[in-house]
Amino acid sequence: MRFPNLRYGNPTAFAHYAMGIPLADLARTLRRDERTVRDWLSAKQRVPWWVPEYMRLRQMEQAEIRRQMNMPTIGAKLGVVRGTVIELAVRRPKKKPQITDLRLDDFDPVVSTG
Repeated sequence: MRFPNLRYGNPTAFAHYAMGIPLADLARTLRRDERTVRDWLSAKQRVPWWVPEYMRLRQMEQAEIRRQMNMPTIGAKLGVVRGTVIELAVRRPKKKPQITDLRLDDFDPVVSTG
C-alpha cells in the first residue's frame, strides 16, 4: 500500500486537480499560504488528506453546474497533440495592385532631355 497513513493525501492527485490554477488563486481557495501550497506541489511537505478530496469534489461540482446550465465542458479541448492535428494558418494571397493604386508617374515617366 503506497499511502497507508490516511492522514496524508496523494500528491499526484493534488497536482492533477491543481493543474492550470494560478498559485495565488489555489492558495486562496484552500485558505492556506502560498508557500504552503507551493511546498505541497513540490513535495517538500506532505499533503493533508482533505486537500485532494476537496479539489476533486470542487471539480465535480463545477462540472455538474456546467451540465445543468448546458455549457460545454472546458476540459474537452485539452488532450495530446499529434502531428496530424496541428494545422498551420494558410497565408492569404497577396492582393494584386489595381490600376487605381498605381501612381501616374508609373505610366508616364518623365524623360529628361538635356
